[in-house]
Amino acid sequence: MEAHAAHHLRQLRAHLLRRGHPFPPAPHPDPDRAHLSVLRAAAAPRLALAACACLRRAGLPPPGRRALPALLRAARCEGEASSVLGGAHGLAVRVGVQGDGFVGTALVGAYAACGCVGDARKVFDEMGARDVLAWGVMLDSYCQTWNYKEALLLFGEMKRSGVVPDQLILATVLSACRHTRHLRTGKAIHSYMLVSDILINAHLSSALINLYASCVNMDMAEKLYNGMPRKDLVSSTAMVFGYCKNGKVEIARSVFDEMPEKDVVCWSAMVSGYAQSNQPNEALNLFKYMQERAVRPDQVTVLSVISACANLGSLDKAIWIHSFTENNGFSKRLHICNALIDMFSKCGGLTLALNVFNTMPGKNVITWTSMITAFAMHGDGKSALGLFEQMKSEGVEPNEVTFLGLLYACCHSGLVDEGRSLFRCMVQEYKIEPKHEHYGCMVDLLGRAKLLQEAVELIESMRLGPNVAVWGSLLAACWMHGDLKLGAFAAKKVLELDPQHDGASVLLSKIYAKSGNWNDARKVMEVMKLQGVSKETGSSWMERNDTFDEFAAGGEKHSENDKILLELNGKLLIEDVRLCSRC
Repeated sequence: MEAHAAHHLRQLRAHLLRRGHPFPPAPHPDPDRAHLSVLRAAAAPRLALAACACLRRAGLPPPGRRALPALLRAARCEGEASSVLGGAHGLAVRVGVQGDGFVGTALVGAYAACGCVGDARKVFDEMGARDVLAWGVMLDSYCQTWNYKEALLLFGEMKRSGVVPDQLILATVLSACRHTRHLRTGKAIHSYMLVSDILINAHLSSALINLYASCVNMDMAEKLYNGMPRKDLVSSTAMVFGYCKNGKVEIARSVFDEMPEKDVVCWSAMVSGYAQSNQPNEALNLFKYMQERAVRPDQVTVLSVISACANLGSLDKAIWIHSFTENNGFSKRLHICNALIDMFSKCGGLTLALNVFNTMPGKNVITWTSMITAFAMHGDGKSALGLFEQMKSEGVEPNEVTFLGLLYACCHSGLVDEGRSLFRCMVQEYKIEPKHEHYGCMVDLLGRAKLLQEAVELIESMRLGPNVAVWGSLLAACWMHGDLKLGAFAAKKVLELDPQHDGASVLLSKIYAKSGNWNDARKVMEVMKLQGVSKETGSSWMERNDTFDEFAAGGEKHSENDKILLELNGKLLIEDVRLCSRC
């Protein structure tokens, strides 16, 4: 490599001589001409930087306002901006060109390229004159580093400065609005484009569709999409994403199927849409079709498929997707491993979840929390608490979700004293303010242990008002232990917060009936009927021939073709049942 560089530098010397630049240079040459010649003649940015260094060592004056931007661009292309930025910045100050628009813009871009956005902003603020290009580079720097709120604030400064944004800047700001879900600002920019007669090209149209679709304003997104003479990949993917997010997965699939070409982002959006809309079979089928088309999935696709497997609860499918991650280079990625732990836990593979946990090269708080929650789901509270002690010994600080998993573990293992201790630890040692979920777990824990009065006292001590889940936990405990008076009180509290709560209405009716108060029981049922409240239909999954069938009981939605006999209180009750197959 060194020999190759030396050979190339000899070629550069000959090139400079042919251009009239003696080497070593004459006493008063034009430094920018010499440096620009080197940069243009260099076959690679690394050699260009080396050649410029040779020119300096040979006595050539430093590059000026014309050569400095080219030098910074070469450094950025080579990924060595951080190693030359300080020197280039100091050089600009020494030769008095730090306020020049070209040099300043190049410095802003170079600082942003190496992740020094704060330094880029300092250079930007010190620039005497900032044209639309400088504003665009700074805005893009914020968006490239996910500082979308700062980008919107900077755009406000730009408007106040009187600089008119171009199409690239408008597309960048619309992207920032999309990521921050700032629909109001996005609409204002859209209105500005319309009244200013700005040409809304395909790039801007896609940015607008992305904005409206991300903010679930599908009417406007549809209007823009249907008005496009040619639907490009970006806008079509935005529509797929928007429809999926809006719960219209069938329409999303029709847009997806009509796309002449699809990239991995589009495939991921559709797979994710099925996973998030509780259609796990469709997500897996589309993922298999994606593999048949030789489209390599990215991390987002794999995470969506893992989520679908977790929702199915199929251990076979979970083992298959785990094997896929190992064979395709995903098994060492932190987010994937965390998702695999959750998936195996929900599919009944606690040992497999623990194997993933133990073989992970690195762990974060989500990893530890996922494994603690896995033990909790399987009723192994002692292991969950032991893992928590190991987590603390390794210096990982728990968060509110970690404590929720620990309280859940104590609740399902009957560890009352441990649960009390953890609740105090969360508040006093880690200064974490308990949420409704934490109080709900504690009420459930105390209620299962028949400590109903202590549960009531905890509810009364809450700094935030108890919600349906908290009162519901107390109601379930009262029904379990036969405290009908307190149970009726808890049921009424639930119905005050949610009059349509079917579970509370049914339990209140049963409490009245068990107490012999038949009139009140009948009144509750009449109110339910009057308000159209009915008990939610239960259902279960069964895997059969590599597909999953859902069996549901009761309700008008079931066909008359499938019927089952249910024995209830010694009587045979015929209910309609429909077999819902989700491919």
